[in-house]
Amino acid sequence: MAEPLTREAFERARTAAALAARRDGRMLAIFSVAFGVAQLLFLRWADAHLVRATQLAIALPGFGLYIAIVCALLWRLERTKRSLGPVCPQCGGMLRGLSERVAAATGHCDSCGGVVVSPGHADGRSVDHQA
Repeated sequence: MAEPLTREAFERARTAAALAARRDGRMLAIFSVAFGVAQLLFLRWADAHLVRATQLAIALPGFGLYIAIVCALLWRLERTKRSLGPVCPQCGGMLRGLSERVAAATGHCDSCGGVVVSPGHADGRSVDHQA
């Protein structure tokens, strides 16, 4: 069983994962739009200038390569988020989405109930119930 994270370490992991996801997501969007438009332009040009068999011989492998690169970029995006994001020190589960927000708010893993953020480093806000 590993030690719980400090609040600072937890927030650093969240921030690093978010920045990496934003960077890789931007790269994925730029590539997919730019090369998608390039394929459409090529197909339009090829309809006017190439024989149908030649057009297909060029377009189909090009589309396959396009899909392979998009899948590789998606895989990289998920792998980067997974490697940089916070992990429950008790069960080793990835804290993503709702699980990450629960851990940030409560300091506990929503899967195993283990302590993710050490209590000494959790938000020290308290509500004064006296008027």
